[in-house]
Amino acid sequence: MTCFNRDTNKLSRTNYDVVIIGGGISGAWLSLHCAQQGLRTALIEKQDYASQTSSASSKLLHGGIRYLQQMQFGKVRESAMERAEYLYAAAHLTTAVPFVVPTYRDFQRSKFFLNCGMLAYRVLTLGENQIISDAEHFLPPIKSISANELNKIYDLRNENHTGAVVFYEQHMLDSERMVLAILQSAQQYGADTFNYVSAESYAINDAVVEGVHARDMLSGDALEIKSKLVINAAGPWIDGLNASLPNADSAPKINGFAVGSHLVTRQLCDHAIALTTKFQSDAKIDRGGRHVFVIPWRGYSLIGTSYDETQQAEPDLTLQADHVDQLLGAVNDALPSANLSREDIVSGYSGLYPLRTDNIKKSVYQGSGEFQIIDHAQSNQIQGLITALGAKYTTGRKLSALTMKLVKQKLANDKSVPRTKLHCSQYTSLSTFIDAKVKQYEPALDAATVRHLVTQYGSDIDAVMTRIQSDSALLEPITEGQPDILGQVVWAVEREQTVTLYDMLFHRCSLGLLGIQKPAVEIVANLMRTLLDWDQPETEQQLNRVMQRLSATQNAIQSGN
Repeated sequence: MTCFNRDTNKLSRTNYDVVIIGGGISGAWLSLHCAQQGLRTALIEKQDYASQTSSASSKLLHGGIRYLQQMQFGKVRESAMERAEYLYAAAHLTTAVPFVVPTYRDFQRSKFFLNCGMLAYRVLTLGENQIISDAEHFLPPIKSISANELNKIYDLRNENHTGAVVFYEQHMLDSERMVLAILQSAQQYGADTFNYVSAESYAINDAVVEGVHARDMLSGDALEIKSKLVINAAGPWIDGLNASLPNADSAPKINGFAVGSHLVTRQLCDHAIALTTKFQSDAKIDRGGRHVFVIPWRGYSLIGTSYDETQQAEPDLTLQADHVDQLLGAVNDALPSANLSREDIVSGYSGLYPLRTDNIKKSVYQGSGEFQIIDHAQSNQIQGLITALGAKYTTGRKLSALTMKLVKQKLANDKSVPRTKLHCSQYTSLSTFIDAKVKQYEPALDAATVRHLVTQYGSDIDAVMTRIQSDSALLEPITEGQPDILGQVVWAVEREQTVTLYDMLFHRCSLGLLGIQKPAVEIVANLMRTLLDWDQPETEQQLNRVMQRLSATQNAIQSGN
């Protein structure tokens, strides 16, 4: 297998200030912040970027309303401020989605009580718009609607409700593309980032971590990466390396994992809704149970999250039939008018989330959102190593910012870096930019396709089009009903370090989750075969991996109770 501009041997030739292990949202922000500090930075990821926990979320940038129920007011403000940072950094990668929260006659679920909570929320999030800085992206105001108005949005006439409160959250088209945009920005500041490079062990000399013993998973080459400081940001898999450290028992460990699943179904509504379920919640102010969200997404509804616990940190989780049952049952119990069946499910996905609590409660959602930043010089007397573990996608930037305080101390770096937009956000007004690009690229592409390309690439759309527009075949859609075009495959391979068909369809775009059929998968496979010089056995292997996941997902959907 070959790949454009992939020189992993550079990792062995360079003396780095910082090596980051893990290419999810936490590692991505760390790579950008370190590079902005002028530190010689490398990031390695054993699979594809954002291919595990960071790809398995509800794709929401949560503003922290959920923490009101837990009376974690600091977390409310932190989440809202971090959501604002994403809007400032890359507004094109996220959009405001209206959420309805039904209200009832009992006091704790009443419109009065919920509006009091919303008033507290507005106070706690004062200053959010100053961070966003562009009025075009300010979230619309919170409002109340009547019972009749709610029933026109979601048919809840079977319930004795009093209407709803409507607030807005930010929803990403693809959480993986946000990670990729951050990594690309880090690369522009000089960071070296490589997917499919696995950290096998720390290089330790006299109780000092001096780098990482790694391996290129594509070529099989062993790599010795030297660094003054190593940051383990491998999410649920941090203990895979840390367990082998001297005095390992002295450092905190992950003591359990949560598995969360989502379903992609026919679209129920153009509004999102928070449905109360029969499942337990750890909220101090209980509105009746853990919530399941139904969110409009790419012409479908995204439904999640199921919740289960496991003691094993297994990668590449596939959707399970009992999680399908859990989510279908929750939606149909709370929203009978949806009449959702297995035939309505297009696909689904699952992800692993670390839990760090002294007492994991069975079947109770542990939504703490807390950070774990471990200085191993303090915890088990090993110099040159930091572990950074976050619990939420939205606060990945904050985890990095807090970790950087420790990095600066250890590397005696006091450089101050101003807030910057991501490299693909070089526009003044996003709406004006989109309108201009629609005019610029017609009639070669329709308006919906151009808008979609902007949501994927932002101001890089011109570079994308310069590369592909001379070949009309690359302007054709990959699959019917979705705006993704074949030119995106070329760009992904040449500019986004995409080396597998699986990653193209599940992590560079969402077509793997949107009902793509084998003929379209084969078209993409054949294009990548040309770009990456695959032989026929390799092409068949790539195709089989994608079809196996699609088949496993359908089996889980159809084999439930």
